[in-house]
Amino acid sequence: MYPSIYRKIRWAFGIPTLIMFAIFWATIYVAENQLEIISLEHWLDTEYARYQRDFHQLGDSAPEPNPHEFITYQPLDTLPTWLAAYQKPGFYGHRTDGETTHFLVRPHPSGQGLLYIVFQEHADDYLDEYEAQLHLMTFILGAIVTGCVLVYSLYFIRSISAPLASIEKKIPYMAPDQPDFEVESQFRETREIEKTLLKSKTDISRYFQREQDFGRFASHELRTPITVVKGSAELLERLSIDHPLANKAIGRIHAASEEMSLLTDAFLLLGKAEIEDQFWSEIDIAAELQRVIQTLLPLYPSRACLIDTATSRQPQLAPRSFVVIVLNNLVKNALAYSDDDLKVTLTLEHLIIENNYSETDTAGYGCGLVIVERICERLDWSFEVTKLDSRYQACVTFPVMAQST
Repeated sequence: MYPSIYRKIRWAFGIPTLIMFAIFWATIYVAENQLEIISLEHWLDTEYARYQRDFHQLGDSAPEPNPHEFITYQPLDTLPTWLAAYQKPGFYGHRTDGETTHFLVRPHPSGQGLLYIVFQEHADDYLDEYEAQLHLMTFILGAIVTGCVLVYSLYFIRSISAPLASIEKKIPYMAPDQPDFEVESQFRETREIEKTLLKSKTDISRYFQREQDFGRFASHELRTPITVVKGSAELLERLSIDHPLANKAIGRIHAASEEMSLLTDAFLLLGKAEIEDQFWSEIDIAAELQRVIQTLLPLYPSRACLIDTATSRQPQLAPRSFVVIVLNNLVKNALAYSDDDLKVTLTLEHLIIENNYSETDTAGYGCGLVIVERICERLDWSFEVTKLDSRYQACVTFPVMAQST
């Protein structure tokens, strides 16, 4: 299974958007917290600066920071246990029972010890109302931005995926028996794709029509002259012409007409999308092989054929013309191109024909090995040719009772 391009676009666009909004909300949250801390620290620094100024003028009688907002611990005061742990100047926040208490530690203006200025309970929450308003405004603004981005994302994804989905819907109409479709895309790239698909569909329909016409015309126009040739040969036989050359010519006419009829049937069957049941039959490969060898071997008197068919075989389900052409072609090519005896081995699953390869320019049979490959492919057989040095081997592998549709 291959991933969907629509899902790829959604994830590729959605994940960065989610990350961007996560960073956006995190930035606002951190900024709000930092703003609160800066405000509290500034307030405490202001109170300390005022107290320091007053202490230099009034000494110990200087008023401490606002007692309604702060608790001030002088160097000689007893510190709470949690506060005593802070012995270095700085601004701190101590969390206790879910609440954070902010305070400032500074050197005492007298130069002796430390001064602690601690917010009273809840006194450092004066920004809560402001924070609530800020949160509300941030939420509203973020919701508006989020909604706009989501709407735009959906629009963007649909604008990209819609032309692709339109092309995908047109693919089932590529079959020759389907009506033509219209080029609807408004984008240059996808429009070119649709135009190419439509042109390919038109070409396929024309090719298919030409094949149908050829099959229909060939079925009539080729078989008619073959029938005429056969009938003429039969008439010549009835004339009882007592001449060796005449009898030989009549025999050759019969053989050629049979061969033409066989090839015509095979070619027409190969051109069919489906081969009807009446063309299939159970073929005894061993018997057909013996017949082919007995027919062809006298044509090559200097050759011998070693046959090994010891293994008993079940018949093959196939059109007879296919089997005859495959066997006839392989055996005749092997005899014609061999400079030595021919070895034929027929096992339960293989037909192997071996010969010593000859470089003599001798014409092969019919359409050569190409037609054998096509027939084997149609019958779901495997065909392999191997050449090692001067040894040539052709191997056909077929399953027991192979079925074809």
